[in-house]
Amino acid sequence: MTRAFHGAPFDEATLLKLDIFRGYIRSWLPVFLSKRSYPNVNIFDFFAGPGRDINGQSGYPLVIIDEVSRYFLDESFQKAPQASVTLYFNDSESENIQQLKNNVEDILKDRDPGYNIRFENDDFETAFFKELPFLKRSDTANLVILDQFGLKQINDRIFDKLISCSATDILFFISSSYIKRFITEGSIRKYFPFSEDEIKEISPKDIHRYICREFYRKRIPKSLDYFLSPFSIQKDHSANIYGLIFGSGKLLGLQKFLEVCWNKDQVTGEANYNIDNDSIRTGQLSLFPEDNVIKKQDRFEKDMVRYIKEKKPTNKDLYRFCLENGFLPRHVTEILRELQQSSHLEVKDPVSNDDVRKGAFYISWENYKKPYPRARFSWMEADK
Repeated sequence: MTRAFHGAPFDEATLLKLDIFRGYIRSWLPVFLSKRSYPNVNIFDFFAGPGRDINGQSGYPLVIIDEVSRYFLDESFQKAPQASVTLYFNDSESENIQQLKNNVEDILKDRDPGYNIRFENDDFETAFFKELPFLKRSDTANLVILDQFGLKQINDRIFDKLISCSATDILFFISSSYIKRFITEGSIRKYFPFSEDEIKEISPKDIHRYICREFYRKRIPKSLDYFLSPFSIQKDHSANIYGLIFGSGKLLGLQKFLEVCWNKDQVTGEANYNIDNDSIRTGQLSLFPEDNVIKKQDRFEKDMVRYIKEKKPTNKDLYRFCLENGFLPRHVTEILRELQQSSHLEVKDPVSNDDVRKGAFYISWENYKKPYPRARFSWMEADK
């Protein structure tokens, strides 16, 4: 399967996956390499392949080499002293690893890149459990890439191990439409124990985010802060829906991934197709304004208003709320500004109970990580 895949040009769906990954690793590197929080920083690609397609297009390993080298060579990027960076590339086929070695050597041309590179030739489970002790270490920050063929490798056992690694971000691929198509087969239900009726009711467009929400997200213990976000990909305008699932134990990691996704999809931030059948994507607008709203954004605004009415959240609460719902701080700030202008929002200092300066909402990672909240939000009736 890997020879056939890499022996052909990458299709648009694969190029999109790679572009999303490039955007994320570019924002991930400064977080972990500019500070001394973690003396060891590792990037693992367990399904590395040869590194290029037949046309020379870079796959994950060479994107990693390119971005890490770019970071090390650019003197304007802050680098923590004595940080050890290791890139780990594994593939079950020895020919792929040898070709990848050759491709990496052609790029580096015998120069010392400033980081370490390991090549391994193991089947996935052997490789994963061999490296698991390193992933679990408290002094390491890890980014794990799992671009599997199909859907069986990232099973519940592997997923549970990954989310238990405290400073490990994950990005994995899954052929979600296969689950919908073959849910009656025992080989699929062994890994994804959905009922046939349950899956039949799910729209093909919605299958990827449904699996993320109803299978993977439900496996996260309530006592564990771990965040998932899907990005659905339609291949060649067909009914085949695949996708990426990102995971991180840090809200900053989730924000970085969502920023990349919203850059790719400015309507929902989660698909390369019209996942919610929004008329704004087609350009065929209705004569009735209520039919032209962006469904996901409209639903989020209503949920957020309800959240403010019921919980009177702080700025820290709203920051987490927006990210867990797949939105960015800028989306929340825009809604808060509209609510404040319509006299529906009261913003107070949680300690002094004084009014907070108008337009100041403090919805950001920098304010989230502060020990105390800076604002509390309450709903007001318009005539108050």
